[in-house]
Amino acid sequence: MFFFLKKRYTERKKGSVALNFRFLNVPVHIRPGFWLFLIFFANLYIDPSIEKLIVAAVLLLSLLVHEFGHALTALFFGARPLIVLEAFGGFAQYDRHGLTPKQQFLITLNGPLLESLLIAIPYYLLKMGTFEHLHYVQYALYVMMRLNIVWCLLNLIPIVPLDGGYLALYFFERKFGIKGYRASFILGLIAAAIVVPILYIKGFVFFATLLLIYGFQNFQVLMKIKASSGNPFSSYINGVEALKNNEVEKGKTILKKLLKSKDSAVKHSAIESVAKLHLEENEADKAYEMLLNADPSLLKEGKCILCRLAFERQNYELVGKHSRDIYELEPTFEIAVLNAKAFGYINEPALAAGWLETASLFGEEYADQVKAALEDTAFNSVRDDECFQRLAERLTALSI
Repeated sequence: MFFFLKKRYTERKKGSVALNFRFLNVPVHIRPGFWLFLIFFANLYIDPSIEKLIVAAVLLLSLLVHEFGHALTALFFGARPLIVLEAFGGFAQYDRHGLTPKQQFLITLNGPLLESLLIAIPYYLLKMGTFEHLHYVQYALYVMMRLNIVWCLLNLIPIVPLDGGYLALYFFERKFGIKGYRASFILGLIAAAIVVPILYIKGFVFFATLLLIYGFQNFQVLMKIKASSGNPFSSYINGVEALKNNEVEKGKTILKKLLKSKDSAVKHSAIESVAKLHLEENEADKAYEMLLNADPSLLKEGKCILCRLAFERQNYELVGKHSRDIYELEPTFEIAVLNAKAFGYINEPALAAGWLETASLFGEEYADQVKAALEDTAFNSVRDDECFQRLAERLTALSI
């Protein structure tokens, strides 16, 4: 089905309530903080007029269109995206594993490209005078055009974490390696130094302050890169570069030396890289032992690998312990089902049901897989629980 929309409220672990729905095969989560941001951005708390409501609605639409530009491109390349709107904006989250730099470049680029339609269409309609006798429609088109002109221009400024910054980062890193990586943050710092004063002078205080924060973050990254020159971080980069250039033995030697590094961050980055090498060489037990003995708080992608390997080895408690973390790192249908099964095995019916419901949000094409998962032996211990039964009945009805 091309258009599928499903809306529901779900209780999150920490007690907050988020609006979740699915559109064009992409899950969307709108967190409570976003609504507060919308109210303050549109000044609805001062003037709850129709015009201010229009500004709020246009902002919501613009953010969704922009993030769908990223998400639909990621979906096209086989990633499973998730859109999240929260305080001060939103983001499209997707699993970057297996994506080429060119694909990531296109995913980033297509956000502002799709959003540019919200400039072109209102401009055309206003110029044609199609709704000239409808004041509020005219006002909405004008706001939509102006807001998206400002946001598209700002978002293409080459400063991370704006899209322009990531586009520059992909380009320079691809072209010049670690030197290009450093150059992209220098460019971001220069851009912030030029643009921030202009925005303050023009009265765009909110955007100027946001870019000032981003500029400071870029400065921090540069200082970290400078401090790391000649130390383990630099060695780690050399090891990763060697692997990218198919110099496997050289890269493996460098990374293995870093497993004893006193720098915890570098050590754990090396652990993740070496663990992935072990997996590629069909040495899953070695990868599991390495990741199991690491500090989980310092693992990133390695935490997802660890939990998959732990599940295979029936260490379901470990999966349950890190369930939320690994879903945030990799928000996929498979991870949601993995978490559900783990909680089923350790006899936690409410959590097992909750993760199955999360899996069901990935849409109709997964309905049969959800139905099959319900029959899995992992849920034998929780199948008679009233909460689990209600969910099972509802999901079964949806899949028919």
